[in-house]
Amino acid sequence: MPQANENKVLFGFKELYFGTFTENADGSVTMGKPYHQRGAVGFSPEEQGSDYIFYADDGPYFSYYTSGTQQGDLVVARFDREFRKQFMKEVELEDGGIAQIKNVVKPSIYLAFETQGNEGPERVIFYNGAMGGISREYATIEDQVEVQTESMPITFTGDNKTGMTKVVYHEGDAGFATLFTNPPAPKLPEQESE
Repeated sequence: MPQANENKVLFGFKELYFGTFTENADGSVTMGKPYHQRGAVGFSPEEQGSDYIFYADDGPYFSYYTSGTQQGDLVVARFDREFRKQFMKEVELEDGGIAQIKNVVKPSIYLAFETQGNEGPERVIFYNGAMGGISREYATIEDQVEVQTESMPITFTGDNKTGMTKVVYHEGDAGFATLFTNPPAPKLPEQESE
């Protein structure tokens, strides 16, 4: 059933939060403490899937599409030092520098943020993400200063037990209010037995 405040259009991107996403041996998930990364600029997730077509009688006879991962580039003004240490596993050196280490194993993550709509805000969470490396461009100053942002590819494969890849909350939903302080582990409603 549609929400009373269902948005027709969306715009904006803010309140970016990360946390670790740990799948336990029993299939349950432990959600790490949310970390607020400032400077959210944009996120462009696209669903990755594949289609299958079976041919018979000299033409397409049966087809289906399997949806899978969500993949996209996250852009921020600049990933801060604490984020780099906690999630990218970079190391702070004795002389104050921060070192990127090759072949380091980064944790799986969840990502949560807020977007705005014509009827009100929405909050979104993506589950079980694998982060790529941080990219940025260094460029000379010309007649005007142009800010050089940083970006990182992320692939969200979703929760293995429930299949949930992302959840959208509207203002007024119970999960909307607590998403940035106590994000929920993936859980589907209990199905009634027939």
